[in-house]
Amino acid sequence: MLSSRRSHPSARHITAMFWDGLFKDTVMDAVRSLARLPTFRVSVGSLSFSLLKYVAVLLFLVNARSWPLTWHFRVFRPVMSLRLRWYMLQLRLLLKPKQVKRREKAKWLQELCPVGQDPLEFVYTWKGWASPDDSDFNLHLSNSCYAKNLDCARLEAALKYFPTLCRAGGWIALGATHFNFLREIPILAPYEIRMRIAGWDSKWQEVQGRQGAPRGQALGVPRHDRQRAHGRAPYPVLHTPADPLDAESKSGVATPTHAEALARASMVHVEPDGATLNCVVVNALCFKTGRITIPPALVLAVEGFVAPPSAGADAEQFSLSNPPPFWGEVQKLIGEEPTDLRRLQKFYAGGWREVPEGERWWEKAVEGLEERRKAGMEVVGALRSGMEGVRSL
Repeated sequence: MLSSRRSHPSARHITAMFWDGLFKDTVMDAVRSLARLPTFRVSVGSLSFSLLKYVAVLLFLVNARSWPLTWHFRVFRPVMSLRLRWYMLQLRLLLKPKQVKRREKAKWLQELCPVGQDPLEFVYTWKGWASPDDSDFNLHLSNSCYAKNLDCARLEAALKYFPTLCRAGGWIALGATHFNFLREIPILAPYEIRMRIAGWDSKWQEVQGRQGAPRGQALGVPRHDRQRAHGRAPYPVLHTPADPLDAESKSGVATPTHAEALARASMVHVEPDGATLNCVVVNALCFKTGRITIPPALVLAVEGFVAPPSAGADAEQFSLSNPPPFWGEVQKLIGEEPTDLRRLQKFYAGGWREVPEGERWWEKAVEGLEERRKAGMEVVGALRSGMEGVRSL
């Protein structure tokens, strides 16, 4: 009788089977899984292309102030802001009686006018900064951008100086612009443009713009130069000796050498309030309605500009609460309806010529400024005559 014998695996055989199964089921599966992972291939060309894309986006953002139509937005932003304020006023008066609407609108529009101000002392300050898109490869404000940003300052100043002229359909023609660059404005630095009327004649009005650092800052000026220039005249005075080799002239009065003259020429220009002057610009402007020229004195008087009252113990500054003597004539031209300026438009278009010369109230409004007006025109008028002489060369 045969007995069946079953062979049992040994412990060594069991261990070999375990590791073989582990290798096949686990390790090989892991290797196959790794083989299925995506491979990352980085080439020099793709890396350069990605870098160029980021640089292009960065340049696009840095030059945001030079995007299409941004210049138009910056220039006309004061007009849009003023319009928005006017619409908000109309919205507040929507349910008010008609007389209240007329009174409140007239009051709001009169408050825009510089009534009682001295036109030769009234200063409007426009603030800006040297953005990267306005700067050149020398890392300071480009000379061309002085004129570019002056457009913004001129329109904003026009709304402050001549709001009634703008409402009456008048416009301001720019006849000439003269720049005198004194010192550079570094990139990213803040600066101001201070607009002020220098003088006028029967046709032209000269407006001065002084561009520079705010008070307490000196753009691109070392501290020791800033301290050395403080308290001096806002412009250098040069004296050339009769004999460069002799420190004294024949009259016996000591005169500076050429080196000293050049040092004075590079002196920091400081404003009376301590601000640094970097550039001076003179604008020749002409007031128009259609193609008809309006006398500057008439425009100034309609806006409320007037010579200051005579010095005295009881002299009070003119204002809306204490209007100048001619303000009644202006109100007659504007009329009861503040938004209907047809009478003023007709007066601007030539009606002023019908007023006899002895009764022209707008000339009397500024006659107290005659001496200062002539002095200003003598200075800035030399620029015009000089440029006219250049044309004949």
